[in-house]
Amino acid sequence: MQENLAIKAVGDWELDVLAIPFSKDSDGQWFDENTDIMEDIFQTPLVAYQHGIEQGAKEFQGKPIKLGSVVPGSLQKQSDGWHIRVVLDKAISYAKNIMEAAKKGLVAVSSGSIAHLARLNVNGKNIMYEKNRPGRISVWALAEVSLWELGNGNVKPANSSAYALPLGAMKAIYREAGIKFPEITDDVLPEAKQAVKQSRIRTTNLETEKLLKYFGE
Repeated sequence: MQENLAIKAVGDWELDVLAIPFSKDSDGQWFDENTDIMEDIFQTPLVAYQHGIEQGAKEFQGKPIKLGSVVPGSLQKQSDGWHIRVVLDKAISYAKNIMEAAKKGLVAVSSGSIAHLARLNVNGKNIMYEKNRPGRISVWALAEVSLWELGNGNVKPANSSAYALPLGAMKAIYREAGIKFPEITDDVLPEAKQAVKQSRIRTTNLETEKLLKYFGE
């Protein structure tokens, strides 16, 4: 298998991760150097295993697994995209699997955002984000980065594997991981206040079947 250049080991349990690549994925979507990732708010996004999905992609983890932490100040925009440095937690068995897979170039990377803070630019107009609709991702609050080893029945990612959760669901993931969610206001973007109201109505316990279908499995 060709080496995955989106992630590489750079030290003792430390990874350089291309979290936001400037290239088109299999859904016909892409990030570029003008994509607003709200880096002033989400400077150290949550690092999770496969968006809270168990190895084998058959069910949710009872509690989302936090694989490690982003090195403060490491979020940087480079020629190929936004990079972060991640220090894996040696006490987590999943993190050990990730480190071993990273040495072989066999780790998938996927970014997660918040539904009401994500925009897709289609024909020059910003619309609310839709996963399977081609276009440039113009706004993407980088709230989460997931890592998982390729194979073992795991999710097969598109290039950027972008996905967006309702605000309540993302807050729940942060809470389960024991991380304080950044302070953001409802009016960060146009239409945001109404979208937040709708997201609060939705359940934060997303059904496994729906989320796996969302990833195209």
